[in-house]
Amino acid sequence: MLFVKSGTKTYLAFRFNIEKVFYSTKLYLLRFVQERASFMRKTTVYFFVVLTLLSLGLTLVPSVHSQTQNIKILSYSYYVDNTGILDVVGEVQNVGPNTVNPVYLTGSIYASGGVDIGNSFCQVWVLYLAPQQKAPFYMEFQPPSSTGVWQTQDISNFALTVSNANATSSYQYPDLKVTSSSGSIGNTGGYNGAYEVNGVIQNSGSQTATNVTVAATFYNSTGTVVAVGNTYDLTGTFLTPTLAPSATISFQVAAFDLNQTLVPSSEKITKYSLLVQATGPILQGTAPPVTPSPESSQSPSTTSSPSPTQKTVNSNRSSNATAIYVIVIVIAILVVAGTILILSKRKPHETVKAAKKAVKKSRVEICFWHF
Repeated sequence: MLFVKSGTKTYLAFRFNIEKVFYSTKLYLLRFVQERASFMRKTTVYFFVVLTLLSLGLTLVPSVHSQTQNIKILSYSYYVDNTGILDVVGEVQNVGPNTVNPVYLTGSIYASGGVDIGNSFCQVWVLYLAPQQKAPFYMEFQPPSSTGVWQTQDISNFALTVSNANATSSYQYPDLKVTSSSGSIGNTGGYNGAYEVNGVIQNSGSQTATNVTVAATFYNSTGTVVAVGNTYDLTGTFLTPTLAPSATISFQVAAFDLNQTLVPSSEKITKYSLLVQATGPILQGTAPPVTPSPESSQSPSTTSSPSPTQKTVNSNRSSNATAIYVIVIVIAILVVAGTILILSKRKPHETVKAAKKAVKKSRVEICFWHF
């Protein structure tokens, strides 16, 4: 029996709906003005209009700390697992100068003709991705509702996008090292046919590490990522809640889903890299240079996707979008200011005129009946 991943994916909502914010604010202001029109002065109305535009502008401006353009998707591949879910596995690298956290990816699957047949997202398996550091990702796509099953021959291409990567001055405790490891094909229990890695981690630093885990990336002979795994999903627990200075701990991590005795040669695992993670201590400042494990040094350089029809899309538009949104906000403010200036110089409102004429007429009528 082949080891299969456990655990439940956590879906996080990470964007506001801009149109919902705008139109709900607009409707609220209209209702507010209608209910209190007889009590409000024009200046108050203008104030709320300006406030609405400013609020809308702030929701449109992306975070200046987002550095999605510095996260490079190195390679990826996909397969349909024994539960019917299409899994995309791959690896990213931080090619920028700053540590980023968290890192999210979004993905879309297209059939021939550009028809969108699936969408998903995931968080890369890393906390505080340091400059030049690599980390694996695992994205699941549920079967299409129309057919209930994935037909890989119907898949034309993928679009993977780095949707979030915020720069931070924090970084992860760097002194957890893999001192030894070896890979083999399992032949017992749930590991039968699975590629597994056994090794030892040592805390070579001066602080106690907390909640230690290991993530693994597995490559085929051409250097493409074909599988991933992590120790937390193996057991549902951390390797250890604490690891004191100089202490060691053994670990075992297996590649998800792929039975190495059954898969084609393109999915045969020949190399792997390991990423040790801990939730604490989290340090402040500039992260030290990344020192790869011995297996990581054997990992390939950047490679393309295994299928020529697949494509990777990295988002690098945040800085340009920010400038555009700022210009739009400035123009909106100038338009509102000009409108206020023009209205302030206009003649009294028609209803005011009518009221004055009515008063004037009533006085004439009173005079007439008086005589």
